[in-house]
Amino acid sequence: SAAGHDIDPYWNPFAEVEDLKSQVTAEFDEYARFVSVAEAKRTNIHIKKRMREALKQSNPYSEEHRRFHGRERGFDQLPKPFRITDKHWERTPLQSKLGKEVITWRDVDIIQHFMADNGYILPRRTTTLTLKQQRRLVKAVRTAQRMSLIPYQWRLQDYQAMPLMDPLQWMVDRLTDQVKEQKDRRASAMLQVMMDRYPELNFSRFLADKKRLKTMAEEQAARTDS
Repeated sequence: SAAGHDIDPYWNPFAEVEDLKSQVTAEFDEYARFVSVAEAKRTNIHIKKRMREALKQSNPYSEEHRRFHGRERGFDQLPKPFRITDKHWERTPLQSKLGKEVITWRDVDIIQHFMADNGYILPRRTTTLTLKQQRRLVKAVRTAQRMSLIPYQWRLQDYQAMPLMDPLQWMVDRLTDQVKEQKDRRASAMLQVMMDRYPELNFSRFLADKKRLKTMAEEQAARTDS
């Protein structure tokens, strides 16, 4: 029995201790080692706790983020995305113009407006087409890709996209659009030259726009004289 005996539980019989001073020094070194391990563990726990708090503070929907930045409480629930019906879509002038076109696989210049840079077909919320027009677009794109008119993995540039039609008539239509939209004098001069050289082409849109501008100029001149 160990009753009545003062036994040090930390005493190591194999330790070489010369005197009391070296023994105390050894015990303090061992204690310092334990303290350093405990301190490192405490520091590690504190760092993990601070990292969890920082993660909560960086979340804009958490309560800690609101308190840290001193903001007032907003909605009780997280904002949910909502779908806007077709009649409330805000279409650009180009989208409104393209939506009136009858899309076929021959119209490569129209199809390329509805494709992403990686060759994917844009969704209907981006193209702002009707459901029937979107289905017709998908069918036209697939057919044009099989006919090798457009690539599978990228989108053609605007100057590379040309419909399957008479190239001269296509140039006339493009120049007419520039004259009507941008008042391009250079395009107007090119159309005048093409009218003399290729009279069999269709210049009706250009002539109608030219007549409209002439009528507006005459009306303005009449108001100025009166």
